[in-house]
Amino acid sequence: MRKFTGLIASLSLGAAAIVAAPAIAQDAATATVELSAGTKVFDSEGAELGTVTATQDANVVVDLGAGKQVTLPGNAFAQLEKGPTIGATKAQVVAAVDQAAAGSDAKLAAALQPGADVRSAHGSAIVGKVKLAEADGVVLTTSDGDVKLPRNAFFVGQSGLATSFTAEQFAAAVAQATAAATPQPGATAEAETEAPGTPAN
Repeated sequence: MRKFTGLIASLSLGAAAIVAAPAIAQDAATATVELSAGTKVFDSEGAELGTVTATQDANVVVDLGAGKQVTLPGNAFAQLEKGPTIGATKAQVVAAVDQAAAGSDAKLAAALQPGADVRSAHGSAIVGKVKLAEADGVVLTTSDGDVKLPRNAFFVGQSGLATSFTAEQFAAAVAQATAAATPQPGATAEAETEAPGTPAN
């Protein structure tokens, strides 16, 4: 069985929960809101909520610290004197993230059943079937043999159980893992060329 856990980091969609906090109307919403990466964002009480790490279409990804991120709609922010602000406290946002994560974990656990089809990231192709789900990872049966991925490489999407790999990325990762697991014949060949013979005097 091959593992390609190390490849997940660059291809994973991320394990952070994505929630949309309520967009509470704010009187200062008429000002232009600066939401570029690195911008500090504040909550409704003026406390620092986190730092913008990216913008995705009309959404803004905010790092809350402690390994948590949240994606909020851009129109949930208003520009106050201190900086971009949302109409919720940090405690409310963190609670929403935790609740969404717990719900996602429960859905994933229910979906990771032996025999379940696993689709690519966009749901366009079935890349394998669940063979075994354990705490440290999930074993998939594929056309190229069994592979093991970490649990955070899976999510439940609109099409059902899916992996964070596209079909092309999955195929490439399996091929790379297969090549890494294949014994190299070099050492055997070298040993054979040094087979004992009668040295010339």
